[in-house]
Amino acid sequence: MGREMMEVLNPKDAAQFLGIHEETLRRLARERKIPGYKVGGVWRFNRSSLMKWAEAQQVTPQSPRILLVDDEESIRETLRRLMEAVRFTVETAATGAEALAVLKKGRPDLILLDLKLPDMSGVAVLKEARHLYEGVPVIIITGYPESNMVTEALEFTPVMLLAKPVSPPKLLESMRQTIGIGKRGR
Repeated sequence: MGREMMEVLNPKDAAQFLGIHEETLRRLARERKIPGYKVGGVWRFNRSSLMKWAEAQQVTPQSPRILLVDDEESIRETLRRLMEAVRFTVETAATGAEALAVLKKGRPDLILLDLKLPDMSGVAVLKEARHLYEGVPVIIITGYPESNMVTEALEFTPVMLLAKPVSPPKLLESMRQTIGIGKRGR
């Protein structure tokens, strides 16, 4: 067997090899849905085993699943179309209650969250998201970057803060950096 076939990858390299987010890889490994093992508490992955696993799936890699939470319909629809054009799977929510209902159905790869919502604050949504999925990446997109809500939100460690209006290229690049994918998608 060649050196590459015996190569052992750390989580970052294995996630990059498969084109998925590192936290998604760790979750799959913990759930024993992907071949991996721990050495000294650190996950390790054999490149050839990952290749065989990926081939056995006989599916194309899933596009990243995004939860977009914003009460302004025009913003939701514009951003949804933009993200779907680059092959993201997008679920939208206009209220905090809708966002929580989507979150309870499953973990997204990324949450784009407005802090000012009609029924509850985005901070409350962020707090519950952290309770449900500790490591889920969150980008706050707000028209009030200097507000007290931003200070409150920082307690729950959002990954990034973008001020509205945000340019489409900046938003897409921020999303790609946050979930760890290249410009070609997953």
